[in-house]
Amino acid sequence: MTRKEIGVLAAASLALILALILWGCGKPKETPIQKAERLLAKGDAASLQEAKKALQEALAANPRSERAHTLLATAYLKEAKSEGSRDKSEEIYNLAIAELEKALELYPQAGAPVEVYRVLVDACRERALIPKRFNVEKDIEVGVGPWEVKAMEKAIKILEEGRARFPNDLAFTAEKAKALQKELASLKTLYVENVHRAWLSRPSGFVSPERHKQVQ
Repeated sequence: MTRKEIGVLAAASLALILALILWGCGKPKETPIQKAERLLAKGDAASLQEAKKALQEALAANPRSERAHTLLATAYLKEAKSEGSRDKSEEIYNLAIAELEKALELYPQAGAPVEVYRVLVDACRERALIPKRFNVEKDIEVGVGPWEVKAMEKAIKILEEGRARFPNDLAFTAEKAKALQKELASLKTLYVENVHRAWLSRPSGFVSPERHKQVQ
């Protein structure tokens, strides 16, 4: 190879290196929300935790970011569905619901997108059905109680709000509303039965509140 050819090759290599450097410098930096969206799409546990960190960073910079609250709720829901502990699952669902409710508050007057309503309805319903998922529906200590009933009632309330805003969306049909009402009725029945079981299994000598008042 002649000196001229070597010089041309060196110049070309240098030009390529400079082009790559300039391209890297000019590439837009990924925002925390964009990073979270990318990580959530992967779906694995490690990516999920990294997505949560990115969203917490985004919310630290802007607590009023509707998108960050919605995505953080999505991350919590993915986590809750794979959680093996009943108590932990319940805790994570509560966090997800709180984030979605915050997102609803923060969206402008035009209102939140339909997806937020859909996800919130499902999140409340899944929270209400945790005792069924863990097969403890009729347990007097950790079975169906007032919080499960309230969660299902909230699911119905949000569904009705969704129907009012998006009357043609298939996620908010009258049939789905009826199905939720049926599940609510079942939860209320189980709740009453668990209260009755708790009363029947009361310690010896236990005095009911009504009887206690009479004694006083």
